[in-house]
Amino acid sequence: MENGGGSSKINRCLIERERRRHMKALFSKLFALLPPQPSKMSEPELVDQATAYVKQLQSRLEKYKEMKVQLERATAYSMRNRMIPPVLNIRDLGSNLEVHLITGLNMEFALSDFICILQEEGAEIISATCHHAGDRAIYTILSQPIYARIGIATSSVHERLRSLIC
Repeated sequence: MENGGGSSKINRCLIERERRRHMKALFSKLFALLPPQPSKMSEPELVDQATAYVKQLQSRLEKYKEMKVQLERATAYSMRNRMIPPVLNIRDLGSNLEVHLITGLNMEFALSDFICILQEEGAEIISATCHHAGDRAIYTILSQPIYARIGIATSSVHERLRSLIC
C-alpha cells in the first residue's frame, strides 16, 4: 500500500511540475506580446501590465474606427460635391448622329432637354441610354434624320447642346 501511495505522490509532483512549466511558457508568451519593459516583473505585475495594455489597444481601436467613419463620410461628401466638367462629343455617322455626354452625378439637367433639341433640329431618336460609372454619368443618344434628304445640322446641334450644359 505504501508503494501505491508513493507512486501517486510522485505522479502528482510530476503533474504539478508540468503545470508550472506550462504556466511559465504561457507567461513568457504573454510577456513577449507586451511592449518592451525596463525590468523583469513578477507574474501578477505581468498580468496587470497585459490587462492595461489590452485596454489601451481597445481604446485606440475605437478611436481609429471613429476616424475611419469620419474619413469615409468626408470622402463621400467630397465625391458628391466635386464638380466634374461635362464632356460633349457628337459624331456624325453618315445617316445617324451619335451624342455622348459625360458629366458628374451632381450635374443638373434633364435628358429630355437634349432629346427636344435633337428633335427640333430634325432628328428622330433611335435610342437613349444612361450609365453610371463611379462619380460620373454617361449618356448616349443615337438618332437619325426624320427626313433623310434634309439630314441633321451637326454644328447647330453641337452649339445648342453645348449652351445647355455650360
